[in-house]
Amino acid sequence: MWSFTRRSQVSPESETAKRAAEKSLREAHARTPESEARLTESRRVKEQLQAHNRSNAYSDFIEGIVLGRLRSDG
Repeated sequence: MWSFTRRSQVSPESETAKRAAEKSLREAHARTPESEARLTESRRVKEQLQAHNRSNAYSDFIEGIVLGRLRSDG
């Protein structure tokens, strides 16, 4: 069994990510125009991705039907 030791040193990447998250949180609480615009854009992109995924799922469904019929005709 391996013994895992806890790091006593924090990686620079995690510190950078933590600072970025804290800054983003402060901006969100302050409701700055920039953070509101980013939030709106994020929501819009999320909705577009969901619509795209639904479209792909439907397309895959139709493709399965067509391929199934082609196989049964062959």
